[in-house]
Order: sequence, then C-alpha cells, then structure tokens
Amino acid sequence: MTTNPKGSWPFSPSEAPEPISEDLEAQKIAEQQKLIEVLKFTPRTYKISMWGYGGERVMGTVDKTIWDYCNDNQVDLQEIAWGDEDTVEEMGLDIDMLPFPPGQWYECDDMGHISGVSRNAGTLQIEDENGNTIFEKSLDDITGGGCDGEPDWCCDDEVWAGSKSKDTVVFIGVSNEKGTFFEADLELKAPFDITKLELHYDEFDGEEIVTGIVYDGEDIDNWGGSTDGKSSDMNMVLITDDEGNWERYEPEEKDWGHPPIGSSPSDWEKSPRFKFSKVKPTVEGWYSAVWHSFGTTYGTLYWNGTEFGEWEHGQFKPVAGVDTWQGYNWDTSSWVNQPPEPVDVICDNKECGWVGKGADRRTDDDYNDHCPECDGTEFSWIDYDPDTKEGRANRKKYCKEWDPADALEKICKAFPMTESDKDV
Repeated sequence: MTTNPKGSWPFSPSEAPEPISEDLEAQKIAEQQKLIEVLKFTPRTYKISMWGYGGERVMGTVDKTIWDYCNDNQVDLQEIAWGDEDTVEEMGLDIDMLPFPPGQWYECDDMGHISGVSRNAGTLQIEDENGNTIFEKSLDDITGGGCDGEPDWCCDDEVWAGSKSKDTVVFIGVSNEKGTFFEADLELKAPFDITKLELHYDEFDGEEIVTGIVYDGEDIDNWGGSTDGKSSDMNMVLITDDEGNWERYEPEEKDWGHPPIGSSPSDWEKSPRFKFSKVKPTVEGWYSAVWHSFGTTYGTLYWNGTEFGEWEHGQFKPVAGVDTWQGYNWDTSSWVNQPPEPVDVICDNKECGWVGKGADRRTDDDYNDHCPECDGTEFSWIDYDPDTKEGRANRKKYCKEWDPADALEKICKAFPMTESDKDV
C-alpha cells in the first residue's frame, strides 16, 4: 500500500510516479498520426448557413422632453420609422423632437444594435465540398458545450431596457424578417471538427439573437444572405424606478378628422362595377376601387365630388389611374333607406328545396346546421354578385325593393315610444 507523507499531495517529489515509456511512445505516435493526416489532407471548402426568423434590433436612450412631446402630439412612431421628412411635415411635427430622424430608426442605437437569426426560431446547416449536408439542426436544440457532435455557444453581450436608471427613456426598434441570415465559406486545411465551431449570440431584452460564427478561434466572414421583412415594432419605454420596471409608450390614436369609412356592402347590396372613364359617382364617400400605379391596386378610395383619392394626416391626396369603382345600390345617407335583406341559403335536398336565411337554421350540440323543414345539413349560399349572370338572376328572383312601410317599422323599432311620448 502506498502511503502519503503529511503535507504532500498526492505524492512527495521523490515518490511521484515516473511516466511509463510505453505511454509516452503511444502519445508520440498519436501526435505523429494527426500531423500525417493534416499533411495528407486536401484543402477544401465547407458552406455554413443559418436561416429562419430574426431581424434587426436597436436600443437607445431618448431625452425625456421627446417622450413628453410625442405623448402630447400622439406621434405614431411606426409612421415616423418608415416615413421621410415630408411625412413629418404633413403631420405638423417638429423633426428635432422625435427619437430618431424620419426613416432612420436604426440610428437610435447607443445601447445596442444587432442583426441575426433568433435562437429559438432558426436552423444551422453545414455542407461539405460536394454539397452534402453533414450537419443540420434547429438552433434551439443545440445544447452546446462542444460535445456530442455539436458546436458550442458563446454570449457576447446582454442589453436590457430595464438596466437604465429611473426616468430614463429607452427606444426599442425591431424589424422582424424571415430568410437566410448567415452564409459563409469555411476554408479547411485540416479535417472538419464541429467541436471547434462556436455560435455567438447577443441577449437583447430577453431575446437571444445569433449574430456570428467562430471556427477554431477565427471569425467566419458572413457574405450575406437574403431576408424579407415581415413586421416591425417601434416603441419607447420610460423607466419608472430603479428596479427595472417601466411604462410603455401608448398614446391614443390621433384623430385626423378623416371621413369615417363605415362597413362594406354585402353582395346583395353592391352596385355593379363601373368603368370610371364612363361613369362617375354621384355621392361623396368611400368606394371600392381598382387603380393602376406601379401595378394594379385593389382597395378603398374616397370620392370628393370631382376625383378619387386617399386621406393622410388630415389631407386629401388625389389618386390617378382609377379603372373601376363600386359602391352601394341604395342611398346610404340614412340606414332607413336600406332595402330588406334577402334570403341567403338554399337546402341542397332537391325534394325539400327550402330557401331562407342562415340564421333560421337549427344548430345542434355539435354545431351542425339543419334545415328547418327536412332536417338536412347540406346547403348552398345564394350568389348575389351584380357582375355575374347568376348573381343578377338571383337578385331579380329574391331581392325586394325598398318599402316605405318597412322603413317606418325600422324607425319605430329604433326609437320606441315612451310613456311620456304617449301623453303628448
């Protein structure tokens, strides 16, 4: 049995075990073999890609007077972020009292500015020189540690809005994108070892964004990818205490005084679609329209009596290139003028032939609709499209003209007589 003199660990110098010559020889042979493999290795190029969801994020401090100004003027930061100086001028705002120059939200970034793929919504792929995939895995499933045939993780920086002191205003700009965020060539002079691969990320207000890749201690140059913008969020927060709590910027939507759009007509109450070059609307208001400007646009335009246009920031902007327009087939100045709503469904049981309104069907516990006459469950909707032959025929068959008595009944239901009215 080997004993340990007091104070020595684990052996005194004189008792330290001598390296076994066989072990040294084996180690020497292994190192030589590795060197031979490197010398025999033919240089090759691997391709590394990361794709999924991610985007660009910025965070920066803003003067408290700007927070107050934006709240007082109900500034829409989203419009400022994607607008220009003309947009700001139309909105009647002071350009020097905004958290960033119009269209340059990414400049407010003194706390942080990153771009990359989200760790919980991305994929890493590695291809060899022949284009064969040798590794592909969801980033969220990579545990790291440089073991089990996986790359390692490394956090470069952490940025938190709540890290600032009380009364600090922080702007947070987010552009969400989808696509390929990282593509690079990895020039290899020795066999590829995935444990030498390191994924670098930043933690941005709780979200981990993968920004780069390192191999064997060397940064891999990202020669770019291809992404499409999906959405964005531009906001500010006011730090309310020294514990990191904050208040979100949520101004009321500004009322620019635009004419209200109202509801869209059902098929049965739509007018035919008119060619604008031949027929003009006779009543001011909103209409469904098709116009040509850098392609064909389908949407809603306002007719001011002389031309079609759009309302922006309290101003009417004419729109050229209108091809067709469509509105209601009745006078919408008062809902009393609305014709009676026609039936809308037909029972598909030919022996039954029930025709009525969808609301008149019986609904069972499994939410299946039944015909009130034959108890069938198959129905067809009635087409009232004014621009189809079938739709016009159904209008003629089922739609009724405006009825003064029916209109009077609507008024009475809307404004029932009270006991004091009866005494008058």
